[in-house]
Amino acid sequence: MIAAFTCLFLLGTVFAINLIHTVNIDNEYDLKRFIVVGFISFFSLFLLTIKEVQLIKISTLSKTILCGFICLAVYSALVSKHPYWGMVEIANISLFIVGFYLFSACIRTIEQHKLLCGVYTFSLLFSILTFCKYILFLFFSYFDAQSFNIHGLLSGYVNVRFFNQLQVMLVPLLFLPLVLPALAKFKRISLAFIALHWLALLQTEARGAALSLIIALVIIAIFLPREMRNRLGITSLKAMLFGIVLWFVLIYLIPYCLMDAVSFQIRTSSSGRIDLWLYVLQAIPEQPWTGFGPMSFAWAEGKPIINAHPHNSVMQLLYEYGVIACVAIVVWAMSGVYRHLSSLKVAASTQSMPVTYAVLSALIYSLFSGVIVMPMAQLLLIFLLAVQVQFCGCNFYKLEIRVRVLLIAAVTVSLSMLLLTYQSEELLPALLPRVWVNGLIGY
Repeated sequence: MIAAFTCLFLLGTVFAINLIHTVNIDNEYDLKRFIVVGFISFFSLFLLTIKEVQLIKISTLSKTILCGFICLAVYSALVSKHPYWGMVEIANISLFIVGFYLFSACIRTIEQHKLLCGVYTFSLLFSILTFCKYILFLFFSYFDAQSFNIHGLLSGYVNVRFFNQLQVMLVPLLFLPLVLPALAKFKRISLAFIALHWLALLQTEARGAALSLIIALVIIAIFLPREMRNRLGITSLKAMLFGIVLWFVLIYLIPYCLMDAVSFQIRTSSSGRIDLWLYVLQAIPEQPWTGFGPMSFAWAEGKPIINAHPHNSVMQLLYEYGVIACVAIVVWAMSGVYRHLSSLKVAASTQSMPVTYAVLSALIYSLFSGVIVMPMAQLLLIFLLAVQVQFCGCNFYKLEIRVRVLLIAAVTVSLSMLLLTYQSEELLPALLPRVWVNGLIGY
């Protein structure tokens, strides 16, 4: 399962630019959506045909919150200005919920240390392939004496922020050799690639991603035993300093000598984010309880910039689903995060630290970027959540026939709704991506 996930993830990221030329799809963003939707759907339908599949048993409170959220979302969609697209967004969310359940059902069959080794292999392979291309593009720019902008050294992403959204989850996974004895010999390799990720973060001017990694690291360190906290802190500091040195030499010094030009600049503005957040806070009193409907921000009237989402997961929940759903989901998520962090105080539980770090970093970055909107980021997040629950001592129950039939129906309906909306003319006024993109993706 991890091997299949790795292959499809690499096709949708590192090799997306190559794959786009062999399929009849207009842009890389829609290609990624097809890969994600297709993988989750067909993987889920395959698993649901297996007799012995067992689903994770979540608490009654979690079931109540999830069911309540879906009910509120459906009602909000039906009373919104775009009920059809609201239901499409709900179908997409439902597909990821089913995907999480079935990922966790499959992952539970793998021993924990083998699972973590597989996750590390995935993150390391992604890093190796990414930075091989990155360094080649950097050298080509040197040879041609051509300057590059923040998007110029990475391929497979129509917007470099989509890569940064993956970085905040993949960088923490490279810390697995610190906690897993079987991977101890990869410590130096991990250190090198974490440094390269910091080089890319600085070169792409990913302020939010860098800040998310640092904040998540500080929070994680508070809950770790002293020895592990020191190891994590020293390794992180070394990687950051090495990354800064690489950035200074490769991105600042050499281009300055060869081209007498430097692409780096310190940005002090919010890139319109604060304006979007103020817009949400000003608009929500009009529809405080149900919000304006799922996916409605794509067509929001009078918003300060044309983005299809507010670059903040909490603001998105507030605007589209209302106060009740927003508060319930945020409190539920925060309690789950705190529970996982508290478990790290026990030395025996520190093996799950990098996965917890990855999830926490993603949640923090979702307050600055579209982590919960972009397809590959969504897929990676639910995969990591499915890995995370394997360390919680959760119970599983055998899937009954009627539940199996309902899940097959839900996956089929969700898949059909999403595929039928591909290249819909109704998306043209929305401009920037939500489920699909019909035209403009702005840098």
